[in-house]
Amino acid sequence: MVRKTNKKVKPLWKKLTIVLATLIFITSSALAIFFKTDVFANQRDLWVQTAMNTSNHKWLARSFLSENEINTILAKYKVENTSKSNSEAVSLSTASPKISTSSTDENNTSIKEISGSTYKGYVVTIKDPSTVKLVNTLTSSGGGTKLSDTVANNSYKVALNAAGFDFDRASESTGDQALDSLTIIDGKLLYGDKDTSYQMIGMTSEGKLVLGDYTYQEAIDAGIDDAISFGPYLLVNGEKQVTEKSTGGYQPRTAIGQAADGTFFFVVIEGRSSSSVGATLYDLQEIMENLGAVNATNLDGGGSSEMYYDGELVNNLSNGKERELPNAFVVSK
Repeated sequence: MVRKTNKKVKPLWKKLTIVLATLIFITSSALAIFFKTDVFANQRDLWVQTAMNTSNHKWLARSFLSENEINTILAKYKVENTSKSNSEAVSLSTASPKISTSSTDENNTSIKEISGSTYKGYVVTIKDPSTVKLVNTLTSSGGGTKLSDTVANNSYKVALNAAGFDFDRASESTGDQALDSLTIIDGKLLYGDKDTSYQMIGMTSEGKLVLGDYTYQEAIDAGIDDAISFGPYLLVNGEKQVTEKSTGGYQPRTAIGQAADGTFFFVVIEGRSSSSVGATLYDLQEIMENLGAVNATNLDGGGSSEMYYDGELVNNLSNGKERELPNAFVVSK
């Protein structure tokens, strides 16, 4: 006669508890290895830069790292711009850009789609630099203007967002960030302190892009008529400014550059979508160098990245809606 043995069967809740505890342990260990060690240092740094260069998703870094740890990572990739562009090196003649574009219209502008391993975007080539202007789009009440309204109200051929917002002072829908930075239009200081040196993106009356640190008076003496303060610069006198490939993380991007013959390039990169994650500042620098730019700078990216061409929105907006902007680069018809 065979005796029956009584096997104790663990209740279902105990099994689930063990499974859950195991998953928590594995996840916690993986997160600790990823964020707290250097095993995946490059991937961690890219994650942190991508998160911290957004307005609404900084928690993706702050949930796992202290502010000191985050700042240490960001400091490793800070772009130090110490040179000024040499305006004399730009001749303001017209020539074909290094990258072929679609057929150039009667206004000497053309548009082409570009792409990389993590991004897609668009470049507009403007052969006549005298048609490029920086315009102030702040209203008398301090709010900004949507780029679509700027285009519609002025019939611009091309329009591109320019300087950025301070989200600690302004809501996502207003442009009064400009009160914290510098804006010079037609030689007049609209915003900023006249004695403070700013990292400027300037335009001369003849259509030269000027990059460098200037006070208001120094800018005027250098022939700058219009300027904003933003960055970092990507190329100065043909010299690369960004050395690390992951600098800035993957973001929607906007940039402006100029070739030695005066040709302008407006670039917008889509991001934060399945079809286009975004570009790093290094990617943006490579794009501008391949186009033939000798001076180029990053402009405000993220949800502000926006381009209009012939009255139509060119790129998909990462936030799905327009922001009200403080200023823009435009091309007159």
